[in-house]
Formats: sequence, structure tokens, C-alpha cells
Amino acid sequence: MLTDGEYRVYMVNFPGDIKGAMREDADGFISVYINDWLSPKAKKAAFLHEIRHAERNDLHNSLDIREAEAS
Repeated sequence: MLTDGEYRVYMVNFPGDIKGAMREDADGFISVYINDWLSPKAKKAAFLHEIRHAERNDLHNSLDIREAEAS
């Protein structure tokens, strides 16, 4: 489980229907990007979705992006 000190959240203006994204730097620090155009409820859902990806280690497993999004 991630703690507050292991990630940062950034509000950004994504194009199209992208709700959120995440990336990990070389030190293992997670950056979560949430679309600022979303409603507060949708922002929370997008944040939780991205954190689940981080907790499941989706950046380092063998799942295709479509598989990771479906699970």
C-alpha cells in the first residue's frame, strides 16, 4: 500500500477523454496525473484508479495496457 510520501498528485488538462495517468521515476517515486476538467467525484475515482495501478505494480508486470485497464 502506498503512503502519502510515496506519490505526488498533479492536476493537468489532458486532451480528449483521458481521466488520469501515472508514472514512476528511476527512484520508484510515483507521480499521478488527474484531468483537472473532471468533476470532484470523477477526480477522486480517477485518483483511486491510478493508485490501484501503482499498488498492483502494473508498470512492471507483463500485462498489456488493455489487460491492466480491464482488471
